[in-house]
Amino acid sequence: METGLRLLRAARRTFTGPAALLGDPVLRERAAGYLTDLTRPYGLRVPDGLFDAPSAALGQSYGEMAAELIPAVVPPDEPVDLLVLAFAVHDMLPGRATAAYLSHVCPGTPMSFALCDQGSAAAFTGLRIARGYGCRRALLVTVEQAVLPYDAAVAVPARHRAVAMLYGVATADPARHADDGATGGHDDSRSNSDGGAGGPERIGLGSGARVTALRQHADVRVDDVAALAAAEVAGLTAGRGDVAVVLGADLAAAWPGPGGHAVTTGPGRQPSTGVWWALLDRLAGDAARPRTVLAADYEPGLGYLSVVALEPAGRSEPVGERRADERAQPLVRLRRTDSDPDPGAGQRHDQDAGLPGPVGERHGPLPQR
Repeated sequence: METGLRLLRAARRTFTGPAALLGDPVLRERAAGYLTDLTRPYGLRVPDGLFDAPSAALGQSYGEMAAELIPAVVPPDEPVDLLVLAFAVHDMLPGRATAAYLSHVCPGTPMSFALCDQGSAAAFTGLRIARGYGCRRALLVTVEQAVLPYDAAVAVPARHRAVAMLYGVATADPARHADDGATGGHDDSRSNSDGGAGGPERIGLGSGARVTALRQHADVRVDDVAALAAAEVAGLTAGRGDVAVVLGADLAAAWPGPGGHAVTTGPGRQPSTGVWWALLDRLAGDAARPRTVLAADYEPGLGYLSVVALEPAGRSEPVGERRADERAQPLVRLRRTDSDPDPGAGQRHDQDAGLPGPVGERHGPLPQR
């Protein structure tokens, strides 16, 4: 009998234009004042007149983006227990309690929260927490928008994009979660499809894919990431050849080589959604002959390396699964108790007894920012 979370359904979309809420002049004025107050102490300036009228320069609302994807993956009769919103770049309405709003939009009114300040590691951390939460269904939504309304010394994403993934425990009837009407992804070496510009694109996943391993490492130097990532892939695949590897663009730049596996690279300048976008393409492209898929990404600014393994539902010996006598032992011994990528805005904390246990090996203390 299968245990643990499976990826049951997924949807994604590329968004264009400004957030619909910014069509309201009162909200535009409030957003302009809020962002002006926040940026002033840092010597940043919101351009005069930027919020005078709706325009593409105003960017998106994560509440709107996620709310559009939720109905595509969560039927009304399948309530969700946990909703995690993951992002790196804030949206155009940063004063809004977006995760709380999405809880009311999502069937089941789930416990919900947002994860940020982890760059591309945020969605992996969200999935790690979902695995330890003990829920029947968890919705992970990763979002990014391509506009900052002030000059900043950071690159913004290339496009407004969102990916929603519904995870759940195994059921006696896998067909219950089949993606009727879902579309297949693109089996490209570089994944950069637009993903349904006219509406959410539902991705065909068949009976789903079981999450069998999730590793996160902190304080990984750029010079070390290629070797560590290659070691993780080698360890999780155990020499098997029928494995596909999906890499985020930052990790792909340091990848040592093919290594005998089919490698898909996520689109560049999409740090929050790129690897997940490409993962869905790979899972859908392999639907006729499902195989193990490993997805990995590296956050160079913070030194976080994240790796997740997914096995086709129903396979008897999933990748990353340990023998009965090994399951009581930790995957990797930790040097400290304050966890890998810290969900608490990058500050150092002792591991809270109420939170899921840490996963992965620490390569030193969390960065102080």
